[in-house]
Amino acid sequence: MILKTAKFQEAANKILTAVSIDKAAANLELAAKGTELYLRVTNREYYVAVKFELEEVSDFRAVVDANLFLNLVSGINTDEFSLVINDTNVELKTGKSKYKLAMIYENDQLMKLPVIKLDPSEVQIAMSIDYEILMSILNVNGKEIQKAKKLDVNELQRYYYLDETGCFTFTTGACVNRFTLEKPIKLLLTDRVVRLFKLFNSAAWMSYGNIANKDMTLQPIATFQTEDIYVATRLLGDDTCIQRIKAPCDAMKSLVQEAYDHNLVLSASDLSAAIARLLMFHKNSAAKTDLTFVPATINFDTTDFVITDASGENSESITIENGSVSSNYSMGINLIDLKSVLDSCKNEHITLNCGNHKSVIINRGNISNVIAETKAKE
Repeated sequence: MILKTAKFQEAANKILTAVSIDKAAANLELAAKGTELYLRVTNREYYVAVKFELEEVSDFRAVVDANLFLNLVSGINTDEFSLVINDTNVELKTGKSKYKLAMIYENDQLMKLPVIKLDPSEVQIAMSIDYEILMSILNVNGKEIQKAKKLDVNELQRYYYLDETGCFTFTTGACVNRFTLEKPIKLLLTDRVVRLFKLFNSAAWMSYGNIANKDMTLQPIATFQTEDIYVATRLLGDDTCIQRIKAPCDAMKSLVQEAYDHNLVLSASDLSAAIARLLMFHKNSAAKTDLTFVPATINFDTTDFVITDASGENSESITIENGSVSSNYSMGINLIDLKSVLDSCKNEHITLNCGNHKSVIINRGNISNVIAETKAKE
C-alpha cells in the first residue's frame, strides 16, 4: 500500500498529540476497511480515532508501538512511502530504506484496544459545539488549570466544569468563560481531555450518555467528533462532585456580576509589559525564588495606575484610558496571578473592576477572571 507522505503525516501528527498527552496511550491500532484507515489510541480515560482516506481498497488490522511508528512517519522526507502488513510486523519502506515494527500480541492474539463509545440508543444529549468555544476552553480556562500543577490544590481545582452557560475553572482565583450551548449539560472534564481539543479545526458534534459497567453501575460518557476525528472520554460519575464544584462556580459568578466602585479600562499589552519588567527584579533576587506568589501594591486615581513591587524601590505607571474611578484606591495583588490572566488575553484592552478589598475582576469580552486582593503594603 502506497501512502502520500505529507497527507498521512497530518493524520499521524494528530494521533501523536493524543499519545503525547498520556504515556498510558502507548499502543497504536491501524485498522483499514475499504478505503478508510483508522489510527486509534486509548488509555483508561479517553479513546481517540483519526480517519485517513486511502487511495486503494485494503483490509487489515495491526497494533504497534505508538511513539515508534508515529515518530518514524513524521521523519519521512520522501513524497510517498509504502506500508506492508503481515502477521508479525508492520514494514515501512521509503526510497532504499526500510523499517520493521513488531506487532503487539496478548496471549497469542493480536492486542485489541478497548473502545469507549456511545451507541445511538445510549445518547441522552447531542449538540454542536463551535470551534471558537472549544479553543476558548483550551486556551483560556487551560491557563487557569496550569496553575494547579504548581500548587497544592484539591481535586476539584483540577477540573473544567462545563454547562450550558459556559466553562468554569478555579485554582488561586477563577476563570468564568461565558458562552451559550444549545442544550443543558453538566460535565467535569480533565486537562488531558481538554488538551485533545487541539485536534479539531472545526465545530465538533458532542454527545452525552451512560453506558452500563460490568457491575451494572452507569458510567457517563461524552464524545466529541467531526468527519475525521473521534474523541470519547469517561466522565466523573459522582453527582456529588458536580454539586461540590457548582457551589464555588455560582459564588464566583456572583462576584463577576457584582457592582464595583472602580471600573478601569487599561491597555492589556502595556500592563503585561509593565509586570514583566517588575518580575525581572524579583527573578534576580536571590532571597525571593518563589514564582507562584509575587506581592505588589497598586495605587490609582482618575488618571494613573501605579504598580509598586514589594521592595518599594521599583514601580510602573500605566495610563487609565477609560472607565470610572470614584476615589483614590490602594490594594495588594499577586503579580503572577495578574500576569497569567494577561498571558491568555488576546484583547487590546481589559476592564479591571475592584473596590470591595476582597476581589479584583478582569473582564475581556466573554471572559472574566477573579483574582483575590492581598494586603497592600503601607
